[in-house]
Amino acid sequence: MASTIPLSVAIYDNPGIMHWSLYLEADNYDDKTIIHVLGARQKYFPDVRTPSDARSSSALIELLYLCQIDASKIEVIKNIAYATPIKNELADWSCQDYVLDVLKRLERALIIDTTDGDYIINRQAVAAKRESWA
Repeated sequence: MASTIPLSVAIYDNPGIMHWSLYLEADNYDDKTIIHVLGARQKYFPDVRTPSDARSSSALIELLYLCQIDASKIEVIKNIAYATPIKNELADWSCQDYVLDVLKRLERALIIDTTDGDYIINRQAVAAKRESWA
């Protein structure tokens, strides 16, 4: 059986809207990964940090568990994150939308099991926290 690791959404205190990232909490510190966008509104760029532990940030407000993922898929997940379009042309698009977009791509790639009822509930809870610039 493949080893699994938790996939969560980390929410950080931030001026304006709260900053979101995906967090792969690998057992090995060198594989702990944060996936997010950096930059300013409408000037975002992807950032994938390994090793990086979301729990070590003093700005971390909340860590929302989504599901378990196959630990052997970390590199595939990073590649999907880098390939996820940045929608700087949309005035209301943010790091929160990026996280939701990456999740959709992980679902389509069958890295996340969309038949897992707990994941569906957890994802809906995360999506409900999305804030708007408006």
